[in-house]
Amino acid sequence: MVYDILKEAILDGTLRPGLKLRQEVLAEKIGVSRVPVRSALIQLGADGLVQLRGRRSAVVRSITAAQVREIYELRAVLESHAVRVSMVGMTSQRLARLRELAQVVDAEQEGPEFVDARSEFYAELYDATSNPTLWELIEQLRLKVGRYLLGWRMVEVTPHSHESLLEAVSRNDVDSAVRDICHHLELVRDGVLEKLEDETP
Repeated sequence: MVYDILKEAILDGTLRPGLKLRQEVLAEKIGVSRVPVRSALIQLGADGLVQLRGRRSAVVRSITAAQVREIYELRAVLESHAVRVSMVGMTSQRLARLRELAQVVDAEQEGPEFVDARSEFYAELYDATSNPTLWELIEQLRLKVGRYLLGWRMVEVTPHSHESLLEAVSRNDVDSAVRDICHHLELVRDGVLEKLEDETP
């Protein structure tokens, strides 16, 4: 519970980059002891969202342009592989579910329904790889830039049609599917870099 509360607060911008998080203050605000707060901060540290400072505090991590480029370079490698493998294990039932999710994602383009549907879309797509470790690595990288994709820092990029990706998957057109994924990642990367540049004093 505490982990989810703090994670959401970081991602929606309530807890800004550079903010010092004191265990006792957080415990009082949330209404719990310091033990679950400490555990949550350790987990958030593993996620790359905070940097632990001693035993009683942490700082919300910021991110550099170089780190953003590294993250999206790795995501392109991992997600290209994931979409290739997922196409081998794709079923008509899964494809139908992906189409439903794609309609929500492409219709919304922002807000909580968009975020939930987008996450579920990729979880469903990459679940076809039958490789949960691969999805876990992708999610960890997505989380590192999550605050730039949600709420007060929603990246405004050219709308990405998930239908085009699904058409490539349904045709078993691996090259087109990989190209679509990589193009989308490039657009989002550039949007995140633009936000970072705007925030630089």
